[in-house]
Amino acid sequence: MVNSFQSQNNFPKLELQSLDLSNLQDRKNLEIARKIQLAIVPQSIPLIEGLEIDSFFIPCNAVGGDSFDVISISKDIVAFLIYDVTGSGVSATFISMMAKISFARHIKSVQSPRAVFERVNMEMIRDLPAGFYFTAFLAYLDLHDNKLTYGSAGHVYPLLFDKKHSRLLSLQTQGTLLGVFENALFDEQVMYPGAGDCLLLFTNGLYQIYSPGSTASHLELEKQLFTFLRKRHQDKMIDHFKEKYDFFIQSKPIEDDIAVIAVEILSQSRRGQIKEKLGFSADDPVYLQYLSYYEEMDIVIAAILASLDTLGYQDDVIRKMKITLTELLVNAILHGNNKDFSKKVIVGHLVDKTKAVISIMDEGSGFDYEKIPDPTLPENITKDCGRGLFIVRHYVDEISFNEFGNRITITKFFGKSS
Repeated sequence: MVNSFQSQNNFPKLELQSLDLSNLQDRKNLEIARKIQLAIVPQSIPLIEGLEIDSFFIPCNAVGGDSFDVISISKDIVAFLIYDVTGSGVSATFISMMAKISFARHIKSVQSPRAVFERVNMEMIRDLPAGFYFTAFLAYLDLHDNKLTYGSAGHVYPLLFDKKHSRLLSLQTQGTLLGVFENALFDEQVMYPGAGDCLLLFTNGLYQIYSPGSTASHLELEKQLFTFLRKRHQDKMIDHFKEKYDFFIQSKPIEDDIAVIAVEILSQSRRGQIKEKLGFSADDPVYLQYLSYYEEMDIVIAAILASLDTLGYQDDVIRKMKITLTELLVNAILHGNNKDFSKKVIVGHLVDKTKAVISIMDEGSGFDYEKIPDPTLPENITKDCGRGLFIVRHYVDEISFNEFGNRITITKFFGKSS
């Protein structure tokens, strides 16, 4: 996981003389605006486990209003924001600063692109001078199941490279400009990117380094980017953009800010990872539950027994499954986690008309399941250990452990009574 950021020291120097600023005060105002513009752009990106996030920001000579942000909402949720204020100059920079403050006020509170746009839009209509507006794109990625919820407010559509199907998708949603219409409508969509997929958010300044002056520059960008992503190995998108930029400025300066966020999803969803730890496939429709206390056991057990009952498992099987689950959950909390209630017990069950598979994993150090004493032997009759698992083995059809001994998986076949 690498997070990189184009250093402020590498920004192209503002050529004040090219702007013909004969007025010293105007020159000072422009310098202040440039400092504000660079301060708005984040100087570091949060480290997010399971993601590689890179950014690229190059301002043009005239100060503008492009900016972006990456916001860690919680352990599982991260927000990606990019926006572009119309026009350039000192006014655009100050409007960009107002937009950043407004977005920061709402992104963590509602976690819905549509709701955030509605609130920011009303604030901008109230506060912006007439004739100013901006576009934006906002997405929330929930790493628990890799759910990407996104929306656009008149912004150029981001791109997502779908590695599994080797295709480039345009994340299109309906949405109007911000700061113009009081009754503006905004849409939001949901998709589930997978491991190896790449998400690219950018402002329209990126088009100029692919096909300058062409009305089809977005097609050229998509064509070249798709070719790069399909053939790349360890190369990064940001390095690709930097090479394009370096080649472009050999002949002419850029005429618009370029802001880019590139996100690569390094692993499958955390939900998928948990399912695999429980012994299931990441694609299995497993119902996951978590508990730490004895008092939570009834809720977990009830959900599993309800699944058995719905699919017609025999009453005797359901009764014995309740005893089995009670025994295993107590063991996981008492012996597995050693009554450390800050630790979790994870339970996953998959029930269909052929079998019920239930996996229980604690966060303890595990045990050697091959050394469990046989409680039926005379020398073990007075010992407490081993009795619960002895009962479990007689109530289910199959039982297995993982190599660490902190996960047990039981299977009961449909129609087979104990």
